[in-house]
Amino acid sequence: MTTKLLQTETDKAVAAEKIKAFFKDSNDQNLAGAVVFTLIIWVVVEYVPTWSWLSGLVIVYAATGARAYLIWQYGRNSTSKSPEQWEAGQVFLVAVAGTGWGFTNTIMSTYVSVPFQVFIAAVTSVAAAASTLEGFSYPAPSRAFIVTSLTPLTLWFYTVQDRLHLILGVMLTVFITVILWQATKHHYSFIDSLKLRFDNEILANKLAEQYKIAEEAGWAKARFLAAASHDLRQPIQALMIFQELIRPEIILTEKGEHYFSRSQQAVKSISNLLDSLLDISKLDSNTVKCEPQVVNLENLLDEIRSEFMPLAKQKGIRLRIVKTSNCLETDPWLLGQILRNLISNALRYTHTGKVLVGCRRRQNRLAIAIWDTGIGIQEKYLRAIFGEFFQVDNKERDRQRGLGLGLAIVDRAAKLLNATVTVSSKLGHGSCFTISLPLGNEITKNSINPIEKSALSNFDLQDRLIVVIENEALIRKGIHSLLENWGCKVISGESEDDVREQIHHQNKAIDMVISDFGLAGSNNGIDVIQNLRIHFGSDIPALLITGDTSQHAIQEASKANLKTLHKPIQPWLLQQTLTGLFKPI
Repeated sequence: MTTKLLQTETDKAVAAEKIKAFFKDSNDQNLAGAVVFTLIIWVVVEYVPTWSWLSGLVIVYAATGARAYLIWQYGRNSTSKSPEQWEAGQVFLVAVAGTGWGFTNTIMSTYVSVPFQVFIAAVTSVAAAASTLEGFSYPAPSRAFIVTSLTPLTLWFYTVQDRLHLILGVMLTVFITVILWQATKHHYSFIDSLKLRFDNEILANKLAEQYKIAEEAGWAKARFLAAASHDLRQPIQALMIFQELIRPEIILTEKGEHYFSRSQQAVKSISNLLDSLLDISKLDSNTVKCEPQVVNLENLLDEIRSEFMPLAKQKGIRLRIVKTSNCLETDPWLLGQILRNLISNALRYTHTGKVLVGCRRRQNRLAIAIWDTGIGIQEKYLRAIFGEFFQVDNKERDRQRGLGLGLAIVDRAAKLLNATVTVSSKLGHGSCFTISLPLGNEITKNSINPIEKSALSNFDLQDRLIVVIENEALIRKGIHSLLENWGCKVISGESEDDVREQIHHQNKAIDMVISDFGLAGSNNGIDVIQNLRIHFGSDIPALLITGDTSQHAIQEASKANLKTLHKPIQPWLLQQTLTGLFKPI
């Protein structure tokens, strides 16, 4: 918003507020002034002729009545006239009333003695001073009253050729000058306060508008990411599946192995990018809710150690995770996202040395720290690293050095956990990221429901009958072939009707249903899974796969309490998930 435009809006608001404040004050003082004028006449009425005050009294009350009518009109509909029109009416009527005061007091003073003259001048001066209370908001009417009520009497004092009246005339002149100056001074103070108030209000409103625009832009970005990633995920999913299928079928030279490995790496980079965008999209669209539960931190760290130890060994880095007896009441998925991203970053930017993960109690919070002996971060970048796609010294956007989304995910997830993330680093010596979480109530390992863990070998996919519903023909054929390579019996189709017909020709019970979320027709994958369970067994394990990352899809899957994987899915992850859904043999 430009300064000129802001000034214009402020000026309009100030003009309207000036009149509003003036009419509010005038309503209280309008009749009071007429009453005071009546009392002056009543004091001297027996010493002056009737004609000297009667016309003045009529003029004052007529002006007072007219002002009261305008005040009433303003109260009913303040927008019926412009601020300038309301001002002009008040200035004119106040000037008329002041003229009635001035000439009546002057004429009456010619008939009374000096004490009464001083009395008239003093009371009129007080009334003039009181009128400046109106002048705080709009000075023109009060100035008109001061000048018209006191000037005639002041001039008459100068015409009486004695020292007392001369002094009275000088005193009134000084009084008029000072009171006009004071009224102007207070008026400008009032206007400055109004301008400051309206500037702040206008800026606050504009800020609220900009915040709303930014919020809508954030939602638009989330919707765009969800829509765009869906279209990208389908062909990438097919590519990943057929890469897995084709590798055992071909014999490659050493150079061919290198090229094939590079192609797999490229697909994996795209998959990682989409997964990170999905995490950002979910966190930004408020579809991820913090669902606290008792978490054995040692178990969680053991899982993470198993995931990252092969990478650490490959790089020749020592990964050490200190054992802990601490337990937390927190969301395990969000905490896992934070720790995995921080440890992944530590391993990526550490070329020699070690990565150490440890916990420490600090009053009523638990601090989990990840130290590394990596390249370190310059101090000027310590805040910027939590932004999206920001990477220090990676202007060429080398995919092997990450995507620049990990710490953005950490920052968003930490806010949901009411956790704080701090970082300290020394360039060339390493970094330390610390996530601090509230401990909450004291929790012991005995309060945690034991989770039955079975090795992968305790599960078997051999001869399992798995139903696949996928409307993308290329992906459907790929998953079908992949499952058959793993020893499964497979029924696949693009709709519920397709697979039902095939199921009826089988003499074997269904062991698993895998369905895409978005299917042709009115039913989605959740509906199809529910229908198949109704007809073939409510305890049938089911897996929902989808490339739809919209808020609606994520919420629907969560409500249905279905295990969900988002495309593109790594074949090893699909295999691991399927075996995990089966009960031990």
